[in-house]
Amino acid sequence: MKASSFTAALIALTAAPVLAGTSTAVAPITPAPEDTSWQVRTAMYGWAQGLEGDIGIKAITTPVDIGFDDILENLDMAFMGVVEVNHGRWGFLADLNYAKISDSFATPAGYIAPSLKFEQKQFMGNFFLTYQAYKDDKMSLGIFGGVRVNSLDVNFALDTISRSFDDTWVDPVIGVRFQNELGGGFFFRAVGDIGGFGVSSEFTWQAMAALGYRTSENSSLLLGYRAIGTDYTNDGFTYDIVAHGVALGFEYTF
Repeated sequence: MKASSFTAALIALTAAPVLAGTSTAVAPITPAPEDTSWQVRTAMYGWAQGLEGDIGIKAITTPVDIGFDDILENLDMAFMGVVEVNHGRWGFLADLNYAKISDSFATPAGYIAPSLKFEQKQFMGNFFLTYQAYKDDKMSLGIFGGVRVNSLDVNFALDTISRSFDDTWVDPVIGVRFQNELGGGFFFRAVGDIGGFGVSSEFTWQAMAALGYRTSENSSLLLGYRAIGTDYTNDGFTYDIVAHGVALGFEYTF
């Protein structure tokens, strides 16, 4: 994601001849001051995600393979957006995602009912402290750390048997992000992180790659692919899911 712009290290070397015999005086090397301005980036995006993995409550566990077309057909509500505030090299980023979906699945042979009904309400928030480690005219590299918050309300119905579970957990996360200017207003952006480490989830990860185009000095369009994996188990509840799909976004910086 686009980090705060700051002045790259600039070394100005100035030489001025001084009429003192054959000697020459050279001015001292002075680096340019670092940019400490404030910058805010906002983004709205759509994530055409599908879900793959396993979800279980107590004795009921089922493989999940929901394509985006299925999710879109059964989507009741969705919101996705990003706000990032930067000051100099440092920044804070909040990436919010809420969706309610439902579907039904065929059960394995031997189950008492041919299908299982599934409903999920999920809020996921990434809250990161960011740092711009390097930037020049073509490339920028940043690191970040913070937490990924998941809040789930899951319901299963299998014939006359029903189960429900709701849980909220927080995972520590560390990651990197990269952006490279391609010319002609185009740029490439990549983000990757890992987390969990057994604190809440056994493991969580994210990977995103996107091609962007600047529609103006302050606005950009992005098209890419995003995936987030979560392996979480607690009190009989299993959520081992990878959400992945095409992402399309519009961002504005001021």
